[in-house]
Amino acid sequence: MIKTPQHFKREEIKSTITKILGQTKTNFEPLSISVSESLNDDFTTTDFSFEETGRHTKVVSVLGSKGKGFVDGLFEGLHHHFVEDFPSLLNVRLLDINVNPVMSKSRRRMATDAQASVAFVVEIPSHGPAEFQHSSRSIIHSGFRAALDAFQFYINCERTFHKIQIGLNDASERNRSDIVQQCKYDLSKLTEVNSFVRKEKS
Repeated sequence: MIKTPQHFKREEIKSTITKILGQTKTNFEPLSISVSESLNDDFTTTDFSFEETGRHTKVVSVLGSKGKGFVDGLFEGLHHHFVEDFPSLLNVRLLDINVNPVMSKSRRRMATDAQASVAFVVEIPSHGPAEFQHSSRSIIHSGFRAALDAFQFYINCERTFHKIQIGLNDASERNRSDIVQQCKYDLSKLTEVNSFVRKEKS
């Protein structure tokens, strides 16, 4: 994968996420996915599950997510599950899908065992595109992993934004201008990739 300026920007933000959230950073690990299609039905039904770790550890199961193909069902299922807690996900739009075989990984004579690279290019309006890619023996698994990576990234961005905001408010009240400047810098980097609604102090 060619590394673009967006890639390096995202890597810098991942470092900020790790710095702020530490071991509470949200991580998703795929467990299972099942895709059901019928020539007599215009929709694809997708069932999937994954382990969520970070603030807590639990298995998330999304069943019967219908869409125009498994990608639509996958994104709709993830969006429906998380958008209430993370409204910045409303800004995410799928811009492009790239599926390419990795023939160098083939071992069989017919080369039908080649790995598949699936990349989702998502766009946040006025914030530019971002690519999330994964390679495996299965197009479905690679798509699942890439979609999880995308949601994991934007969820962590929103969590980080709000935690920094709390730190900024505290530093302002204590007249810690050094911390205030660092918080403002970190917030500015996060807002380069998405827009967030600031939470009012309770």
